[in-house]
Amino acid sequence: MPFKRPPDDETIDSPEQIRTLCSPMRHEIHQVVLSQGEASVREIAEQMGRKPASLYRHIDQLVEVGLLIEMGTKSTARRDAKVYSTKLEFMRYSPRKPEMTKALGEFTRSSLKDTGLKITKSIESGTAILPVPLRDTYIGSPAGWLDESELAELNEHIDAIIVLMANKPRKPDAKRMAISIGLYCASSLK
Repeated sequence: MPFKRPPDDETIDSPEQIRTLCSPMRHEIHQVVLSQGEASVREIAEQMGRKPASLYRHIDQLVEVGLLIEMGTKSTARRDAKVYSTKLEFMRYSPRKPEMTKALGEFTRSSLKDTGLKITKSIESGTAILPVPLRDTYIGSPAGWLDESELAELNEHIDAIIVLMANKPRKPDAKRMAISIGLYCASSLK
């Protein structure tokens, strides 16, 4: 299924929203809700392996900046639970907006630092699978000279990864996986 870019009203374009996602906890909450479509605090906590009480403050901040939307409630055994959703997935970048550029830089540093810590923890746990064909941990920075058609192919692969990872509920026979992708034009860094 080809990947479709979201319309403008479904794009993160506020420095405040991006800075809110600099918290690894809030970023993970946002990603869980994005992948589930709709979720209650209990469902988010279950996906993350955390206690619901540890998430409320973060969810409130995500709602406050418009990254999560309260969709209503659903009945549970104990009480009605608020349900959250989001369609905001991609960050819009404009080099003419210095505040946005700065916020994206902060998010990039935060996200990649958190990824490094989690990969290190995975390796140190002794449970990481590094060799192919079914690795669950990968570290690397492949680089190469790509022409326009190869860059288009690379973008198709990135889009395919995003589609593959989206809307995957928890299953007993599955591992919760996360991937961080950092792509940049090294030629522009001179």
